[in-house]
Amino acid sequence: MAATEKERSGSESGRGATWGVTLLKFSLVAAVIVLLNIGVSWAIERIEMQVWPSHLEIVDRVVLAGVVLYMILMVLPFVPGVELGLAFMMLLGPQGVVLIYICTLIALAVSFGLGRFFPAHLLASFLRWLHLTRAEALLRSFDATTPERRLEFLVEHAPTRAVSTLLKRRYLLLALLLNLPGNTVIGGGGGIAMMAGMCRLYSFPKYLLLIAVAILPGPLLVVFSNLVY
Repeated sequence: MAATEKERSGSESGRGATWGVTLLKFSLVAAVIVLLNIGVSWAIERIEMQVWPSHLEIVDRVVLAGVVLYMILMVLPFVPGVELGLAFMMLLGPQGVVLIYICTLIALAVSFGLGRFFPAHLLASFLRWLHLTRAEALLRSFDATTPERRLEFLVEHAPTRAVSTLLKRRYLLLALLLNLPGNTVIGGGGGIAMMAGMCRLYSFPKYLLLIAVAILPGPLLVVFSNLVY
């Protein structure tokens, strides 16, 4: 009896320690994401400060640097590059809208391509590091499934009927996720595009056509705002 209670106590202590380590790891990941977001906000403020009439001689260099930074941010997961794109569209007017639209297309295409070549086992190892064993097992099973059966696999393992229905309309789901407010929490544009490439459920031509339409609301809203005001 005493031995059983001691074993139970040790087991509870072990679980408590595991939860503590997991919480620490999640906090570390969250801190990195928050710092990246703070860095992006600082960069946006610096660019807005530079693009003024008194600094016309360096506008071209600032715009070029900003556009390159924007494309890098859009490729990376969990980084809100959209805010920088909107800042450029507001500052540069119609030409900026066209420029940012094209850069966004290129960046999301690059993210998709990176996803195609990103080893799924690395993501599975990261999930294991976070002690998300069920998610790791699901990802490894999904990766072992043939591309033809992957959609069926996801539908079978969907947590709810609504999710299952959305998965069957995967192109609509992708468009909704790309336009979801605050989608940085689930990876941002770059992360969502990368996962779309990794899952191999989307053909590249259809994906490119989809994002060409899906990212239009932002630029159109800026153009409409300029016309009104």
